[in-house]
Amino acid sequence: MNLKRQIGLTLVLVACATIAAARYYPVSHTILDSLGVPQPLLTMIAKRDDADTTGPAGTARGGGGPRAAVVTTAQVFTGAISTKVQAVGSSEALRSVSVVPLEAGVLRQVAVQSGDLVQAGDLLAQMNADTEEITRDRAAVALKSAQAEYARYEGLSQSNAASQIELDTLRAAQDDAALALREAEVALEQRSIVALIDGVVGIVPVEIGDYVTAETEIALIDDRTQVVVDFWVPERLVGTVAIGQSVKASPLALSGQNFAGKVSATGSRVETDSRTLQVRALIDNPDDVLRPGMSFAISMSFDGETYPAVPPLAVQWDADGSYVWMISDGTAQRTPARIVQRNADAVLLEADITEGALVITEGVLNVRDGAAVTVEGAGAPNDDVVDADDARAAPIQVAPSEIEG
Repeated sequence: MNLKRQIGLTLVLVACATIAAARYYPVSHTILDSLGVPQPLLTMIAKRDDADTTGPAGTARGGGGPRAAVVTTAQVFTGAISTKVQAVGSSEALRSVSVVPLEAGVLRQVAVQSGDLVQAGDLLAQMNADTEEITRDRAAVALKSAQAEYARYEGLSQSNAASQIELDTLRAAQDDAALALREAEVALEQRSIVALIDGVVGIVPVEIGDYVTAETEIALIDDRTQVVVDFWVPERLVGTVAIGQSVKASPLALSGQNFAGKVSATGSRVETDSRTLQVRALIDNPDDVLRPGMSFAISMSFDGETYPAVPPLAVQWDADGSYVWMISDGTAQRTPARIVQRNADAVLLEADITEGALVITEGVLNVRDGAAVTVEGAGAPNDDVVDADDARAAPIQVAPSEIEG
């Protein structure tokens, strides 16, 4: 390589180094100025406005002093480690009753059809009841006769024309006739098949004229105001799952729809084969879109220890690991920080920082340890600040695979 090329290459390298130093290392402006680099050129390279040439925490460039870097900050808040558990479960109706007759007989009326909404006590079907009606009428006549006989002897006993023994015998006969009438009425009522719970009638498999027995299903009634979902969680969560804990249920058949629910019961033992604990949750079904038998993806979150939390932009890395820039007395302080857990909204850190402290989120390229900084928009509300109480009320939710450290 000839001498001219060597000199040209050297000049290019020097120019590049000068531009980089002027652009990214404001503290080098004093040295470059002393070497004869024009101050206007340094200002142009650094892409600073004339209003930025001085600052409350720095000195004027014309005087040769370093300038304060302009940064954006956010407050440190508090978050809790959250472990998300996911499972698949099957649903059942909150209550479900298969209605069958108590005795055999022929249906002479079917009062409902599939999809009807019924209340407890509503008539579903009526069986032939001629014999029971006759028995009831005969019992009513016998009771009336017994009452009249007792009343006649009661009048005679007042004039000592009838003995107390006769009166007691007639009273017993009257009571027995009343019981016989009650028994006949119950037998007649049992010929009417009624709903035992509020709910929705399923497919009705019988028709008028069918002969039914005590094993014939007249209708299946489901109470679908809520559905019950059974699922299983790992045994390590035995001491964590609690009655009333919130769950999120996503029907596999209804993509994108989520339903809220709460744990209503837990198993009394861990299954030895799978090492899991059975959990039962009640899922609200206000619009009646859920059906018993549907499968659900269930997710639950369990909160753990609390840590300082910052926005993701506040976390930086270098050869020594992750760190954040804290602001203390108007200067930037490099603070090592180990990542405990992170997601798209916040990062939990193990670091020597406290809730409410300021960390730098933007402008970190011009920040140096111990150098003065100017907070952009100081004195005005910062959109990046996260309220600490809100952070504690809504802990970070991430999957276990996202846990670091």
